Amino acid sequence: MKRVALLLTIFVVMVSSVSAQQLVKKRVGMYTENGVTVVAEANTTLAIDLTIRYEEFVKGPYARYAQKFLGSRAPQVDFVEYEIVGADITVANDGYFLDNGQDDGLCESLPLGLTFPEVLPDKTSMQTLSAEQAAEKAAEMIIELRNIRLELICGELGDGVYGAGLESALKEIDRLEKSYMELFFGKSEVRTLHKRIYLPVDAERKSQVAARFNAEQGVLGIDNLDGDIIMVAIHPSAMEFPESNIKGKTTYRYANNATVILSLGQQILASSVLPIYEFGQTILH
Repeated sequence: MKRVALLLTIFVVMVSSVSAQQLVKKRVGMYTENGVTVVAEANTTLAIDLTIRYEEFVKGPYARYAQKFLGSRAPQVDFVEYEIVGADITVANDGYFLDNGQDDGLCESLPLGLTFPEVLPDKTSMQTLSAEQAAEKAAEMIIELRNIRLELICGELGDGVYGAGLESALKEIDRLEKSYMELFFGKSEVRTLHKRIYLPVDAERKSQVAARFNAEQGVLGIDNLDGDIIMVAIHPSAMEFPESNIKGKTTYRYANNATVILSLGQQILASSVLPIYEFGQTILH
């Protein structure tokens, strides 16, 4: 079913581009321009931009006691996770590509940056406690903070706290509760990363591996077998090119307006109709 959807997408993109085709050409060979001898070739390099969601999680030091003292299981292991959430593919030469993208250099797993301090936020005395005892006291503090919050909201604490004072007090309670909850359930950070890949088009191959991707390591090199293949497939269109003039002295390479599909497995990440010289024709004018 996924394969059928992939083929349908390719068909729709190719059909929609037929009416919008335009001829893109480049002068090739040796010639003189403004008194300078030029030797030109018509090559295409694709620019692939990936937007990646990166999540990093560190388990809490009291994770194994969450079920006992708070009634909920907590994650027991640290992890990182990558997900491709956006992609774009275009031509990176001859002015068709505006070089304004970003590249965070993401080629392998980033080191974990999240940690808990050596002196945990629940440490409020010189008394030495076992991990289980400390977890129990932290759980008691969470319940106490929640009770204080409720009393503040209901006006049962002292003469009541109102206005900006109440808002500040509630924010501080939220901050403290969050820091204690993290001791059990861990903490995470989500970032958006960017990766740019340049891929020269090979005239002998309509499908090329651009990179590999692993949910635990991110974007990898094409030789790293730990990742799934990020594939570029080029589907040349049926185009009519000008007739070549046998007596012509100026040589142009006309690009084929091909449908270019970027995919990860059966998932299409991006598709576009781009001028690809490698699948075009050379014409004498």
